[in-house]
Amino acid sequence: MRLPFTVLLALAVACGARSPTAPTIVNNSLVDMAFAQARQEPNLTSLVVARNGIVERQEYFHGGGLDTPQYVWSVTKSVLSLTVGTALDRGCLRSLDQTLGELLGPALVSDPQKAAITLRHLLTMTSGLDFPEMASYASGPSLYNAWLSSPDQVAWVLARALTATPGQRFEYGSGTIHLASVALTRACGASTATLADATLFAPLGIPHRAWETDHQGYNNGGAGLELSPRDMQAIGDLVLNNGQYQGRQVVSASWVRAMTSSQVSTGAGMPTPAYGYAWWTGQTSGVPFALAHGWGGQFIMVVPAKRLVVTAAATTSALGGPDAMAQWQRIFDIITQRFVLRLTPGAAPWLTAKIIGLLVYIGLGMLALRPGRPLRVRALAWAGALLTFAWIVSVALTKSPLGVLVLLTR
Repeated sequence: MRLPFTVLLALAVACGARSPTAPTIVNNSLVDMAFAQARQEPNLTSLVVARNGIVERQEYFHGGGLDTPQYVWSVTKSVLSLTVGTALDRGCLRSLDQTLGELLGPALVSDPQKAAITLRHLLTMTSGLDFPEMASYASGPSLYNAWLSSPDQVAWVLARALTATPGQRFEYGSGTIHLASVALTRACGASTATLADATLFAPLGIPHRAWETDHQGYNNGGAGLELSPRDMQAIGDLVLNNGQYQGRQVVSASWVRAMTSSQVSTGAGMPTPAYGYAWWTGQTSGVPFALAHGWGGQFIMVVPAKRLVVTAAATTSALGGPDAMAQWQRIFDIITQRFVLRLTPGAAPWLTAKIIGLLVYIGLGMLALRPGRPLRVRALAWAGALLTFAWIVSVALTKSPLGVLVLLTR
């Protein structure tokens, strides 16, 4: 019986050697070409590629760094959506169908048609309020700046005309989704930043980050958050794993699935053909992805079929509208053409850990059942087999190779 047990252990070691902790794309010439192309971007500060939560390639440019936070523009919207998900999980928001009339009150929303706008409408950019932000981008974010510089940003956007029935037409607008941040704060009794810190950032190991506020003290729901590349990677991993991070369910899987599924068609000229709840959804050459992105080239791209998360950040302070849009497109093309289409999927590390555990369990079981072995050896083998089985179960429950250690630290 020595030979089969030795073979099993060798198989276990072999499976471990194939673990995604070993980089598999570092020497890929296509990826080398992608990073060479990225180095030519004068404002790119970071580019990070990871599979199964393991960073396989990362580079930082022009003052960027792994833990250097920077303004991520509309990635803020996607973080707001995750925070709304945690609020729904905890019950301080009851439903996406709660209205502005209920959440903001008649003192802020006196028009009955606008009072009927729901949280769902805000997160899908279908409020019907006139805020054609994308049309203004040819000359820079002029409409956004007009809204941001107004003395009362909430009143300013609520004063905009209704140009469509709520829920009927997609129109991308930072000012309209800002109302979701206001509604979240009023419903939950804490600022959006405070809620994000407690329910989202802390479980992801993200420290408190700067998040600008409007003149009434509400965190900007459309932009204004600062994140580091490490933060963006953690958020991408959370979405990749359906709301779970290192074995802990941070936000419900049902919310993440809905958030990154098509809720509305975006129409011509948009970055992707569909929009979820403040996350863009699309595909490149048949490979689906979910995308958080910001003005000028901030990206968290999640590609579930390839267990892939790619993040990038860039500065935009010296750029006008056309230049920022061109920079966004170049970085987007690097991510989609060089990474999404070229990289192959890897096995999830918890699955590898489970396979190793099963092999060890079988080997110990065979040793325990072997007649003629000393009783002490068989007893130790049984104990080892039972402990291994418990570990396998904990790995399956937590979706983490750390298994029981994750359960003990919750």
